[in-house]
Amino acid sequence: MKPWNVVVDGKQYEIKAKGYKLVVNGEKNKLKNLMSKKDGMWKIYELPLGPKKAELYVNTWIGGMKLVMDGVDCATGKPYTPQKLPKWAYLFLVIHLAYILFLMGGALGVLMTFLGMVATISVSCNNNMSVGVRILLNIGILIAFAAVDLGIVLLIGSLVSAI
Repeated sequence: MKPWNVVVDGKQYEIKAKGYKLVVNGEKNKLKNLMSKKDGMWKIYELPLGPKKAELYVNTWIGGMKLVMDGVDCATGKPYTPQKLPKWAYLFLVIHLAYILFLMGGALGVLMTFLGMVATISVSCNNNMSVGVRILLNIGILIAFAAVDLGIVLLIGSLVSAI
C-alpha cells in the first residue's frame, strides 16, 4: 500500500499501513493500542500526529483503509465523508443469505453468497449513482447470482443422473 505523507505544523509524517500496524516515520504502532470506535462498517482509529489527530478508517466488511485529517482524505486531498450502507441494502444482503438455504449450500453456495454480498455492498455505497440505479443494479446482481447458482445446481444434477 502506498504511504500517506502528512504535514502537521511544519513537521512531515510518513505513514504506512502494514498488516495490523501503522508505521509513522519508522515507529510502529499497533492498531489495537490506538483509541478506536465502530461506525457501521468502519472501524475508526485515532492516530496522534503532533498536536492533531488523524483518523484511520478501516472497512471491516470488505477491506480498505483511508487516512483522514481534518475531514480531508490524505491520499486524494478531497473532503472525506465515510460511506454508510443504506438501510434498504440490508434487504438485498438478507436475500443473498437466503441463497444458502434455498438454492445451493456448501462451500460453493457460501462463496457465491459472499461474492454477491460484496457486490451489493459496493454498489449500494456508491453515491455517484442515484438510489434508483443502485436498487436496479442490486436486483440485477440478485438475478445474476441466482441464475448462476441454479445453473450450477442443474449442471451437477444432470452429471449425477448421467452416472
